[in-house]
Amino acid sequence: MKGKKEDLVFTSSGNLPDWAQDAGEFWDAAEENRRVKGRAYREIRMGLQEELSLDDNIALVEEFLKESGIGKNHAFTYAIHDKEAAYDHDHRNIHCHLMFCEKSIEKDRPLGPDMYFKQYAVNQHGEPCSGYLADRYYQSHQGNAAMRKMWADIVNRKFKELGIKREISEKSLAAQRQDLLNQGRFEEAEKLDRIPAPHLGEAYKNPKVMERIQERVREIDEQTESPDDSSSEAETTETTDTEGSVMEQKITCFAIDKVLRRVIKEIELEEQRIRQEEILEMETKLSAEADDEKAEELANEPIVVTANDVYAGLKARAKEQAKRQAEQLAKYKEVKAKVIPERLFRNIAIERIIGKDYHNLKKRHQRILEELKPMEKKYIELKDVPYKQKKEFYLSYSDKLRQKQAMEKQLKDYNEELRNKEDDIQRIVDELTQQNKAIQEDAKKIYGKVIKAKNKEKMYLAKAAELKENVPDSDRILYSRQLPRLVMRHSKLEGGKPLKDFQILSHNGRAYVVLSDIPTGKLEPQKKTALLLGDTVEKGQASVYTLTMGPDGKEILDVSRTKDTVRLYGSAKKTILKRGEGNHYPPHTEAVHQQRQTEVLGKINHFLEKAVEDTHGRYQAWWDDEDHHKKKDELERVEEEMYRGWSL
Repeated sequence: MKGKKEDLVFTSSGNLPDWAQDAGEFWDAAEENRRVKGRAYREIRMGLQEELSLDDNIALVEEFLKESGIGKNHAFTYAIHDKEAAYDHDHRNIHCHLMFCEKSIEKDRPLGPDMYFKQYAVNQHGEPCSGYLADRYYQSHQGNAAMRKMWADIVNRKFKELGIKREISEKSLAAQRQDLLNQGRFEEAEKLDRIPAPHLGEAYKNPKVMERIQERVREIDEQTESPDDSSSEAETTETTDTEGSVMEQKITCFAIDKVLRRVIKEIELEEQRIRQEEILEMETKLSAEADDEKAEELANEPIVVTANDVYAGLKARAKEQAKRQAEQLAKYKEVKAKVIPERLFRNIAIERIIGKDYHNLKKRHQRILEELKPMEKKYIELKDVPYKQKKEFYLSYSDKLRQKQAMEKQLKDYNEELRNKEDDIQRIVDELTQQNKAIQEDAKKIYGKVIKAKNKEKMYLAKAAELKENVPDSDRILYSRQLPRLVMRHSKLEGGKPLKDFQILSHNGRAYVVLSDIPTGKLEPQKKTALLLGDTVEKGQASVYTLTMGPDGKEILDVSRTKDTVRLYGSAKKTILKRGEGNHYPPHTEAVHQQRQTEVLGKINHFLEKAVEDTHGRYQAWWDDEDHHKKKDELERVEEEMYRGWSL
């Protein structure tokens, strides 16, 4: 197998017989048993793709082995080499050498090295008795063409899988160009109108040849930059033709092809850049148009504030006050903990002036006094006891007395010092008193906020309960704008899904939007609920119809109107004020959305303030009609006022 070990990056073998310890032993045996004019193996060289990783290129080779049948029926070894391209340092020359034995393995008839490579033969019974049958498909023109096509398809599938906009072809440049011409892709065909680079064989390993190629590339580049000066090219061509230098002609063709491919690549990159700019410009334009369309659609959608929105607002305010109450209560406890008991003022003042030793000394003195009380009693009891018997006790008692006297002397000195510093002590006590007073004032203010938040929470909860009691219909409209007058395809069921997204069936020239199935018995006809397109909408409510369906479930047999209605609007909380994660709008739509939110929040806050200010529970209808400037019959006006909403 050709190739240098230093650029070998991967190798693999398969289907080797058990008698071969490794691939080298197998191929050595194949060479030893090769007939004089025969071949030990067939080799296929495949150009791999520098755009792909090593793992992806290995996957290409493995897929080729699978699809070609080589990986199943023949012993094989392949090696992948990766090195810098000899004629273009900006690219990699990554390729694969695949060698395989053409003899088709019979797994139920394993052969040793003495028989494996012998010519296939059968005995008088028609049974194979020597060697394996060689598969000549891979050396045929048909097999060669099929494998080239197979390899191109495998590579192109991988490119598509990885999102790489590139293709390879097994066809010649002329055939590819003709295909493009037949498809009317003339500009692309023009890029293939060139003589393909000749194969230099082993010559590319010659440094002088490579140097000559680079020199010819530079000459062609210079001639391209100065197109008027074409004499040197003609002169060179004439000279080489005269000399009949076949290699020089190959080098020139190779250099021209290299320059052309580089120029074509630059053209393709520029075309790609232009296409990307055009696509970006088109996407921006379409995005702006979609934004305008969405903004217009959003601006025409109903704006509705219901009793439930106000109820939810009251509950939200109550929750906010409960949170504030908890925060202020925690702050109150924190501040209250800083208050110092008055009984400790003097001790703190003394400690600041003479340190902690004074109080520690007083504690030790008190302990000794407690210890001496029982000892004094025992001392009296032991008065008539011989000294030897009470000696140990006397010594201990005497020691305690000496400690007491020493402490009392120290205390006397401390007390004298304190008398001299009484003014300083009093000053500190006064400071602590003022500090305590300030802390208590802060605590009092904070506690006032706790009580205020608690009272507000109770008030909001009470108002919410009052609203629910007086307006039991939570969907009652308090404020509306642009409510639909008719059931239309763009109308949204409860402010959510557009009716155009539901199934629509026709009957007697009318169109019905199917909402849901109605449960029926096994022998009863299928029934569905529906809305009638074009039907009148009253206060945002559309009438519901019952459809009796035919056996196929597609034909409507009968239609009846029910007393039920559905809303063609959603509450502000569920529509306009709802904003989930990732719900981002383009600029124009966002501006309209913000305007709608501002309008709705303003109305809700207005109702909330009215609810808080009202002390008599007066809940009556209030409807904000967008045609309120029109003159109307007094009875009609009064009737509309009854359902305009809530006025306090």
